[in-house]
Amino acid sequence: MSQIYRIAIVGCGGISHAHGNACLESEQLDLVAACDINPQTLQNFADQFNIKHTYSDLRQMLEKQAPDVLVIATWPATHLNNILEAVRGNVRAILCEKPLALNANQVKQMIQITKNHNVLLMEGFMYRHHPLTLTIKQKIESGEIGEIRYVRSTFTTSLTDYTNWRLRGDLGGGAMMDLGCYCINAIRYFIGSEPKRVWTSGKYVFTTNVWETVCGTFDFGNGVSGQFDSGFGTLWRESYEIIGTTGSILAPVAWGNNRGNTNFILNGETIEVNGVNPFEAELSNLCQATSTNETLLVSLEDSLNNARVIDAIHESAQSGRCIAIEK
Repeated sequence: MSQIYRIAIVGCGGISHAHGNACLESEQLDLVAACDINPQTLQNFADQFNIKHTYSDLRQMLEKQAPDVLVIATWPATHLNNILEAVRGNVRAILCEKPLALNANQVKQMIQITKNHNVLLMEGFMYRHHPLTLTIKQKIESGEIGEIRYVRSTFTTSLTDYTNWRLRGDLGGGAMMDLGCYCINAIRYFIGSEPKRVWTSGKYVFTTNVWETVCGTFDFGNGVSGQFDSGFGTLWRESYEIIGTTGSILAPVAWGNNRGNTNFILNGETIEVNGVNPFEAELSNLCQATSTNETLLVSLEDSLNNARVIDAIHESAQSGRCIAIEK
């Protein structure tokens, strides 16, 4: 990729810094502008990444800067409106942080809107672009653990700050929205099919309107199952394990891999993988797709199916029943 791509970002909170660093590390990604409704947050971000053009209004930023790609790093509750503005502003591509939307219906709207205007949209599951993930997928497809029978995935953190969007239902927070979305994305990705049914339970906090913890079991049919647990207010835990008919894979660090050496365990043997910055890799994948029709590693169909599963998980946790997942 030799072309220079103009990148703008809306939402300058914590995760935006990962995208800022990705642009700094790449010769092809030029971070030209930033937007946030909080003046101090915006100024701090601009100072750190030497951004001259800052805005409090997304529409104004898009009109004046005309970026190639918009990175959306705002609260999930605002993602749909941000995408509408990006399409209106004639951007070529959008990278939207996970979760892409509040529910599957919103994802369907996003797909229709971006398709109608020939705008590429990709959900920001950065781990899917890391060589560790790609190597593990290749090992599975080459038959090194036989046929998959079970996958379990875990993501928990110690967060207890109720001012944080992750613990605010009005902003699109909750365990599944911030953490569990990774777990189910990985289970679906490695198994390579969609679950048919799900049973879940967890801790719901009425004052904040969020599920603080959620755990559950998937039935994929044909004797294949998956399990996950996600939540706030406990130890940091991140891992996944894949069990096949003739072997197993364990990733002791599931989502936080970056540059440098990382590893997973294949049939008891430690396999070393040379890492990359996954935030740079996902932006490069999206940018390249605008010029060469390179395949997006996270498709909108994948994102829609992930949202459908999250919807079913919430329904199951709320009702206490097994829920069939929409196809």
